[in-house]
Amino acid sequence: MKNTVIAGVRRAFAAAAFLAAASTAFCAGATLEHPFPGQYKGESAQGMTIHKDTAFLFNNTGGCRVYNLKTGALLNAFKLAGAAPENHANCADFGVEYPADNDTYPAIYISECFGKRRCLVESINEAGSKLLQTLELKSGGPEELPYDWIVDREKKFLYAITLVSDAGGMKEALVTKLRLPALGEGNVIFAKKDIIEQFTIRFRNLHQGGTIRGERLYLPLGRHKPHGKKKDTRDRAVMVVNLRTKQIEKTIDLSDDIHVEPEDAAFHGDTLLVYCGQTGGLWRVNGL
Repeated sequence: MKNTVIAGVRRAFAAAAFLAAASTAFCAGATLEHPFPGQYKGESAQGMTIHKDTAFLFNNTGGCRVYNLKTGALLNAFKLAGAAPENHANCADFGVEYPADNDTYPAIYISECFGKRRCLVESINEAGSKLLQTLELKSGGPEELPYDWIVDREKKFLYAITLVSDAGGMKEALVTKLRLPALGEGNVIFAKKDIIEQFTIRFRNLHQGGTIRGERLYLPLGRHKPHGKKKDTRDRAVMVVNLRTKQIEKTIDLSDDIHVEPEDAAFHGDTLLVYCGQTGGLWRVNGL
């Protein structure tokens, strides 16, 4: 009887462990939706965001291409008003407020990533852009140099993501919640007192851009598959972070389908698309 009870307990623990693992790692994969190039005019693919059926794709130094997602047509290509060598355009996100001279697209938030690592807020359309506002963190803490600024459009907050540790094969990122300033405030420098809340996440992969929907933060991860005989790290994925619990909820493995770097993500309707580097493409993420 004792052995039977012990065996039952072991089975229960094994089942619980399996369910715990299943909740954090999914091998759902991805499907190529739009074969848009990644590299453009010699610059690497970086940020991407979508408004209705229009995708804005960004490259290092602030190049922008605009595509119609229904027809696949390239509508235009231009340099952002905030284009500069230090503007990596690492992450792009539409906000909630429409600029005074633009009733087609909300203001767009571009993560500079290099230099001062500001958030560059611009009025944008298919013809070009105009710089409206800069946002910067001067808190005296580790959150001062974010590589991503991501807008929570539903709750009207702004999140800054900063890499604070990269040791022992594990990265630690600090996620900082801030208010979303009105465009009329002009340039804003956030101080320590402006921080609403913070938490850290730890992971092994290289983190790129990101997007927020509901209470979840979707973060593309990983490096491209190397050429030749070098070992593939197979770390390409989308990490889903629950902003309410402040925990990594699950990681969706994309390594079998995507062999290039997942750079940024945005929703087209209910479909999460990931913009990739190198040979590029907008890829549908399965298994959400």
